Amino acid sequence: MFTISELVPKDKYDEEAFYKLRIVVSNEIDISPIIGKLFKWIQDINWPIAPELCKILATLKSDDILPQIKMVLKSGDDCWKFSCVCFLIPELPTEVKKKLIPDLLRIITTPTENEKLCEIDVDAKDVYEDIIGSLSYPKISHSIR
Repeated sequence: MFTISELVPKDKYDEEAFYKLRIVVSNEIDISPIIGKLFKWIQDINWPIAPELCKILATLKSDDILPQIKMVLKSGDDCWKFSCVCFLIPELPTEVKKKLIPDLLRIITTPTENEKLCEIDVDAKDVYEDIIGSLSYPKISHSIR
């Protein structure tokens, strides 16, 4: 098969590494040692491999990716935050998204100046509302008087 180092893109056009990564992930092989390196490749969503890499990262175990996402959302890198908020978090399963609600609420309620300028607070609010909207609440079966 492939060595784990072959799964990390060498540059933003390294589709071969991306192809190998897709095969390995679909076979449920542990790639946790390189997740931090993979996250660096979504720092700029304009890089050709970044949008598809977000989709792959979203399929990984929540214990492996949640610390990375939380680290990004607390960082000062607004481009990276944008990638996570707009491209990675929407791809996550609802149960994983729910664990990010406090981080999204921080961005929504107390955004930094740059988060406001980049409208990450607005994007975070949209993602938050999608999460809340996807939750199913029990229906009230009797009428309230």
